Amino acid sequence: MTPTHLHNIATPGGDNSFRRVLRLIALAAILLRIAILLFAEVRPAMFDFPDSHRYVRVARNIAAGRGPIDDASMRSGTDPLYPLMLSAAPLVGINNETGIMRFGRICNSALSVASILLLAGIGRRLFGDRVALVAAAILAVDPILNFFNALVLTESLYITLLLAAYYSILRISDIDADKTSHATRPAAWALLAGACAGLGTLSRSTNLFLPLLLAPFVPWAYSRVRTATGIGRFVRHGDTFLIAVLVMLAPTLIRNYGLYHEIVPTRVGGGASLLEALGTWADGAPGMDRIQYPPVHDALDEYQRDREYREIALSWATDHPKETLQLAFVKLMRTWSIEINAADYTSPLLRSICWLSVAPIFALAAVGVWMTRNRPAILALLLAPALYFTLIHMVFVGSVRYRLPAMPFLFVLAAVAIDALIDRRRGTVR
Repeated sequence: MTPTHLHNIATPGGDNSFRRVLRLIALAAILLRIAILLFAEVRPAMFDFPDSHRYVRVARNIAAGRGPIDDASMRSGTDPLYPLMLSAAPLVGINNETGIMRFGRICNSALSVASILLLAGIGRRLFGDRVALVAAAILAVDPILNFFNALVLTESLYITLLLAAYYSILRISDIDADKTSHATRPAAWALLAGACAGLGTLSRSTNLFLPLLLAPFVPWAYSRVRTATGIGRFVRHGDTFLIAVLVMLAPTLIRNYGLYHEIVPTRVGGGASLLEALGTWADGAPGMDRIQYPPVHDALDEYQRDREYREIALSWATDHPKETLQLAFVKLMRTWSIEINAADYTSPLLRSICWLSVAPIFALAAVGVWMTRNRPAILALLLAPALYFTLIHMVFVGSVRYRLPAMPFLFVLAAVAIDALIDRRRGTVR
């Protein structure tokens, strides 16, 4: 199967059936997420992650009016959007850490259901109803992503924003039946796509350069709309998308400039993260506690300290090219490992779940890549997050966690393969 056009979600044919099946998938997803939430209440230690406590601490500071600070010595060390979401809990009287984490898990679960609907919209526009529903069903039941929904981490929020950006880019190609709003609708969708991409950077700073990869797909989607208006030309070049990204980053840029008198578009901490990944103590795995921090002057602020750490890490990489390349390969293997790397999650049961759920997706996605080879723009769009985060985490530490934003797009490619298998099977039967 090699479809040759974008599918419009508003196409009337089969719409009621599509929506009915999608509602059933969403219902199943909700029930699964309720189950994992209840399991997290019974086994909280299994869902305790060090970063979660930092997000709760920052959320309390936001709720108290102190801003997105870790403490007085780290005023911009955490991506602010996820703690901002969590800060709603203290504002409604949920002040203890357990309650805030419970609130975070519920928000994660709601966001993950929204992600299923967004992925269905993406799949439908690119490949049609059946691929959309298969991809949505895979996302609904995927055990690793379901597990991460119960961790008070940024993954669920970030994935939802990334999918929303993709969905909005594809909506640029929509054409009204009465053809009266061609000039404004593409611009509005481009703005929304850029806003979602910018907010994604505020939830995960490693997203910073991904919008630059996505920007060319705005004119690609816009090429579906035949109009020569001035605003159309504006959208066609992707400017609207990138402006919206910058608008979302502007408050953080302004705040950080006020703190450090430097252009800092995201959180401070990239230097320490590089030091975690590059040094004699580095093994490719997360481990900030293993870093042997060099002495720095007491008068330096957190930005200046972090800059020192970055320079030391890059200097080590320059002096040790062989070790740096070896570490890059180790990080690659960790990020795309079928099994979860952490020692606490290597029981026979968990390893079996990983092999039964991850390995088939990787194999089917590879088939989907092959089947989509004649549609290079769509293939590049779907593989962009996987390639981007692979490169990022061949520099920084590697973990299964860091590939999760790429997985929904691999689910679409896997669904392409499953769709073809269904067609082949039906053809054989007939």
